[in-house]
Amino acid sequence: MALVPSFHTLPSGEEKPIAFASRTLSKAEQNYAQIEREALAIVFGVRKFHQYLYGRKFTLFTDHRPLTTVFGPQNGIPSMAAARMQRWALLLSAHNYTIEYKRAEHHANADGLSRLPLQVEHREKQDAVELFYLGQVGKLPVSATDIRRETILATVVEMVLKGTQAISLTDNNELSPFISKRSELSVQHGCLMRGMRVVVPHKLRKRVLEELHTGHPGIVRMKAIARSYVWWPGLDADIELQVKMCQSCQQIQKMPSQAPLHPWEWPSKPWERIHVDFAGPCEGHMYLVVVDAHSKWPEVQVMTSATAEKTIEVLRNLFSHYGLPEVLVSDNGPQFVSQEFANFLKANHVKHIRSAPYHPAMNGQAERSKAKA
Repeated sequence: MALVPSFHTLPSGEEKPIAFASRTLSKAEQNYAQIEREALAIVFGVRKFHQYLYGRKFTLFTDHRPLTTVFGPQNGIPSMAAARMQRWALLLSAHNYTIEYKRAEHHANADGLSRLPLQVEHREKQDAVELFYLGQVGKLPVSATDIRRETILATVVEMVLKGTQAISLTDNNELSPFISKRSELSVQHGCLMRGMRVVVPHKLRKRVLEELHTGHPGIVRMKAIARSYVWWPGLDADIELQVKMCQSCQQIQKMPSQAPLHPWEWPSKPWERIHVDFAGPCEGHMYLVVVDAHSKWPEVQVMTSATAEKTIEVLRNLFSHYGLPEVLVSDNGPQFVSQEFANFLKANHVKHIRSAPYHPAMNGQAERSKAKA
């Protein structure tokens, strides 16, 4: 029941009643969250005593402390407040008032009479915007029945309707995200809402994500759509994971930025590290290009075939002239990745470094010499 007295405060601090107004709650209003029922009493009183209040500065007293934040003129309307709370805050913003918290034992002039309800028949009336939104929500793959079956959400609904004192919150990590948002939660036709968004049960979240991902809109677009209709703890992270796990989305996404190149260290002596690569074919011949990383001295050998066996033969001849290198750098050509070539280098204690696939710049010494040749 909502009961609102209107008082005039004398200079001595004594309050003199001007009028009293009360009414019982309709069936729909009885399902409001506790904070909404307290807010309803304020809105009812301001509307009832409009002729006394409009154009004058007045003070609202409430024994529900959260309303001092929601309806405080200095704070503005919370963006995630329930839809009806936003409308009520907007309605009150047309008045010049301050809102103060008063403990229940000091609020007896209103609280006492509120316990003597007078039964009144109500005509159910809903806001047109609320009806439209609930109609849109009905198209989502979640219903009030599904929410009631969800243990955690059923507990949250009880918390919203009866207050946190009605349930045990000890060591319940699953409830923590909802408790921190409890001032933004409400119940509409059995559906748990955060502001204008439906709170989706855990077992239906995968289905909702699949619906949101229809057409592969991408992370930003998916988040924008989701934030208009649904909410659950970790929604943004789940959307990002959904897109990252989608093969089609990964194929068309932008290429990652290239990492900066790390230059080769300068060898301390000639023929310590050599770079090798093949150029050609040119006029029926292949050319094996060998570059010393220290002196930049190139060696070019004409070859009729570029097999691993012929490559080993040419390198053995070069090694007999210049000595064995410590490191040999090549690409991933079939001659250089063969077991025969690996055995040859291992037998001569030469370390083999191959460039990353599709990244010829790693073997730039040989590539530049090949281009000049």
